Amino acid sequence: VLVSICFINIFCLGSCNKYAEEVEGTYIGQLTINDSIVSGNADVQVSEVSNKIVSVESRFFDTHELKIKKQRYFSSVTYLYEDDLGTQFEIGETATGLFLNFVCLDSLNNRYFYLGETP
Repeated sequence: VLVSICFINIFCLGSCNKYAEEVEGTYIGQLTINDSIVSGNADVQVSEVSNKIVSVESRFFDTHELKIKKQRYFSSVTYLYEDDLGTQFEIGETATGLFLNFVCLDSLNNRYFYLGETP
C-alpha cells in the first residue's frame, strides 16, 4: 500500500505542469493599436494566476486571464492561447530569453498588437 501511495504522489508531481511559472515576467516591446504604433518601449507583465493560467497586464489595455497550453516544436517550447473573440497569446524561446506575441480587442473593437521580449 505504501508503495502505491508513493507511486501516485510521484505521478501527480510529474504531471502537474506549471506553464504559467515558466513564462511569467516583464516583456518590453512595440505596441500598436489599429495599426498605429503607440509605443516602441511598452511593457507588459505576465503573471502566474495558477498552474496553466496567466494574467496579461499593461497600462495600455484591460487585463486578460488566459488558460495557456504548451506545444513542443523539436527542441523549442511555445505557450499558446487563442479564442473566438480575437485574443491570441504566444510565448516562445529566443536565443537570450522569451518573446511575447499578444493580440486582443477592447469593447470598442480596437485591435491591440504587442510584440516584445524579456529584457
